Amino acid sequence: MSPLEARYRRLLACYPRDHRARHEEEMISVLLAGARQGQIRPDPADVADLLRGALRVHGRRAFGPVSAPAWRDGLALAVALWPSLMLIGALALRLLQAAETLNNGHGTAWERLTWTLLPTEPVVVAALPVLALLLRRRWIAVLGAVVFVLYHIGHPRLLNLDTLLFPNHGPVLLAQVAAVVIAFVPAAHRAIMLIPWRAFLLWGPLALAGLTASKAIVRWVDVPVDLDIVRWKPLPWLVVVALAAGYACRSAVGRRAALLLFVPAAALGDLGDLPFVPTSTALAQLGCAALAFAVAAALAWRRNGPVASATDR
Repeated sequence: MSPLEARYRRLLACYPRDHRARHEEEMISVLLAGARQGQIRPDPADVADLLRGALRVHGRRAFGPVSAPAWRDGLALAVALWPSLMLIGALALRLLQAAETLNNGHGTAWERLTWTLLPTEPVVVAALPVLALLLRRRWIAVLGAVVFVLYHIGHPRLLNLDTLLFPNHGPVLLAQVAAVVIAFVPAAHRAIMLIPWRAFLLWGPLALAGLTASKAIVRWVDVPVDLDIVRWKPLPWLVVVALAAGYACRSAVGRRAALLLFVPAAALGDLGDLPFVPTSTALAQLGCAALAFAVAAALAWRRNGPVASATDR
């Protein structure tokens, strides 16, 4: 293989694998036939043309009509994962409250331990949609919706439409709706089947640890004194979300679900202050997230390879 052909083949690696399998030899023949005598490097015009072609092919597959099934399944998967994120948020807050209760010294040790172990109403409300999805039980989805309504009737201020924009209300309502929809709509119900149990067992505790760490920085650090530390509060959760997104990129459906869910999921870690922190700090946090994403994606592909499906476009 000549140096010129080797360089052209490296450029063709930008194209999808199946596209190369069908057209690579033909494209190489055309490129070599048009090369000058003694040429050892690709012509800049050919390089630009090949890169434009690769972008067009990837763009058609990512956003063209052929990608519609993958986008539909990706949206269904993102919706199916939302109740789990709400449960993780409720559990993280509960863990922090429990830690504070154990340390505040009020009541006997047994009373503090009992109160700590009892689940709170928000945890129960958030847990029922997740159980409905994991166990594939419609009656649990309906029960979750009823409990959600009763909980809000018991807290009339939550019935104000303005509170639907608050992180603890609107997103939880969306989780209840998602559970009911997935329970009764077959196309949406199949989305949760795409996630193996071992993925929940791996990412559930990791997500809980990351979100709890992010929230603990705000609750347990003296903000005026340790402002530099508080500015890094989104990082633990942001890294976990980036790792999960990288892991999901093994399949076309996973890539689309990660794209749709990344910003809403990352926002649970309180990203509201990110635009106001020093530019160097914000870039460093985003760089850590990008590095986590790249590492997770590389490890997932190296270990298991891409996951093919009927909608893998």
